[in-house]
Amino acid sequence: MYILVNIFAEINDDNDTGQNCICVSKATGLGRRFDGIGGLSGGGCVTRLLADYKSKWYNQIMDYLFLPGFGASLHILKVEIGGDVQSTDGTEPSHMHTADDENYQRGYEWNTMVEAKRRNPNITLYGLSWGFPGWVGEGKKLPWTNSTLRYTMNWLLGAKKYYNLDIDYIGIWNECAWDKGYTLALKAAITAAGLKTKVVGHDSKWDVCTTLVKDPEWAAAVDVIGAHYVGSAIAEECAALNKVQWSSEDMSLDYDTGSLCWARSLNQNYVRANLTATIAWDLIASFYDGLPYSGVGILRANEPWSGHYRIGRLLWVSAHWGQFTKVGWSFLKHGSGVGLLDNGGSYVSLTDPTGEQLTIIVETMDRNSSQCAHSSTVYYSTTNQTATFQLDTSFGHITQLYVFFTDLNILDVDQAFTYKGIITLDNGTFTLQLSVGVLYTVSTINGTKGAYDAPPSQPFPLPYADNFDDHQVYSEAPYFSDQTGSWEIIDTASTRGKTMRQMVPERPISWCDDADYPYSIIGNYTWKQPLNISVDVLIEKNGIAFVALGVSEGGCGNGSSGIVFSVNTTNNGSWQITNSTQLTNPVTSGIVSIVAGTWYKLTLVVLQDYSVGYVNGNPVGRCELTASSYSGWGAIGSSWDYVQFDNFCLQSPI
Repeated sequence: MYILVNIFAEINDDNDTGQNCICVSKATGLGRRFDGIGGLSGGGCVTRLLADYKSKWYNQIMDYLFLPGFGASLHILKVEIGGDVQSTDGTEPSHMHTADDENYQRGYEWNTMVEAKRRNPNITLYGLSWGFPGWVGEGKKLPWTNSTLRYTMNWLLGAKKYYNLDIDYIGIWNECAWDKGYTLALKAAITAAGLKTKVVGHDSKWDVCTTLVKDPEWAAAVDVIGAHYVGSAIAEECAALNKVQWSSEDMSLDYDTGSLCWARSLNQNYVRANLTATIAWDLIASFYDGLPYSGVGILRANEPWSGHYRIGRLLWVSAHWGQFTKVGWSFLKHGSGVGLLDNGGSYVSLTDPTGEQLTIIVETMDRNSSQCAHSSTVYYSTTNQTATFQLDTSFGHITQLYVFFTDLNILDVDQAFTYKGIITLDNGTFTLQLSVGVLYTVSTINGTKGAYDAPPSQPFPLPYADNFDDHQVYSEAPYFSDQTGSWEIIDTASTRGKTMRQMVPERPISWCDDADYPYSIIGNYTWKQPLNISVDVLIEKNGIAFVALGVSEGGCGNGSSGIVFSVNTTNNGSWQITNSTQLTNPVTSGIVSIVAGTWYKLTLVVLQDYSVGYVNGNPVGRCELTASSYSGWGAIGSSWDYVQFDNFCLQSPI
């Protein structure tokens, strides 16, 4: 049990005139060190489609997120350590599918970190697991083993060895239980390896503080307290720990309309709770529409086939902080440049280590319209007001300030983050007229509203075919989004060339429910028309392979409805058509020769009044499941076995 508190009590004075007079001073010292604002690439495949953008559009998107002085100018990039598990919108591949496997070319997080670091060499990097390959449990369904320690340390060391990336922070297990012995062992292993990586505990709720207050040994192994969706409040037990405290996952709203939540949280997480970093889930909405939390992110980019992407107001709210502050700056003290406005809203002031620079950020969000997902702030009301800021002699060298402004009542993103000119101070004083729902940044530093022209939106291209021969080994095939299991390109060193292989041989240690069978989706979740999907399959030893249309669900859960045609090597071979990827209760089924180690061509044709399954071009089964009854993506899938796929094709029926 813990009690949430606000560091800075709400002012609700009936005699309030709405005329704030705010002293800005560093004469009596500084507040806490500023650790940055950031985005989270993880928590389930959210950056998956970004990897498939052509370089021109990919670079533009990354500039918007990370290039200092251009767009959001993020200070922190938090990434998922891929664990072959479903973690909201899909699975991210592990660097160690099995105990004797180790590979650092898999997945897109490596390149995301490299490209972020290229744009901002000072960016903070932070890794966290959502789940783990099954083998690390050593026969159990919990990861508190020496195998998990080796697995996590290998990821940290691999980042340095193969990409020259220093991971600044490492978490334990996202929003799940944690373990004292493992935390101590991880801290000791990091120290023994000569790494400077700090441990975050434990990416869940504030009950972490209750635990650590009672156990000084455990507390000593934790460098940063990280909690999720905090509602700008903190447990009172946390203050006794005297540790850095972050909102290590926050926001979870649309790339445009989530801007109000984000503007309030960035300010009030420090004003009310002394949180020195806030990280948005997620970094980018680069996953298929129709998956959970569609559109959530700092920007939207889920059409790699067209290159189209969209910038919303949330990115420009980020710029109000990112372009005018740096990690290592300090907040001013509460009451000396940090506080709550009399008529609702808040203000923060930060200065650089020399004390020469100053940034003041003011927000007046309406409480009810600026709530973030999974959290709720204390009640307050906001009305129009004025605020006069008085810089004292400790900032006497400052004579003018640049002004950037966003009115979040205006939906037009082109009017966000507008330059309003220069304020010339009058004896260190300036006044802002503050209506409800506005955001100001006033700074000694000038900003820039960078701009590129994104190409127009286009639907997923049909027909679509891929023999996988043009892709890099260990990569994921373009446009496929793994929902359970993990697929990657392999080189067969034969006339077959490259194929796509399901790589996970056992169920993982999950974060949420993985589907009963691995499957990967492609296309458009609104498809509800006759289609033809085909692929060559090879079941290496024993197991199942399938193709599907009308797959309507991804994310956590035991699978999806759809029209699914599967084959099985059991008893020398069988086929069935089911109405879900759970492969239960077949609508129709039969016998067909399917032998392990042999290639077969599977085809599923879905028409307006029936569906037909083919093996090697021969019809084996027909049922009354129809295109008009199911809508969704195309998909391939398998059992928890090594199964290869080749010559994929998706088209309208011939």
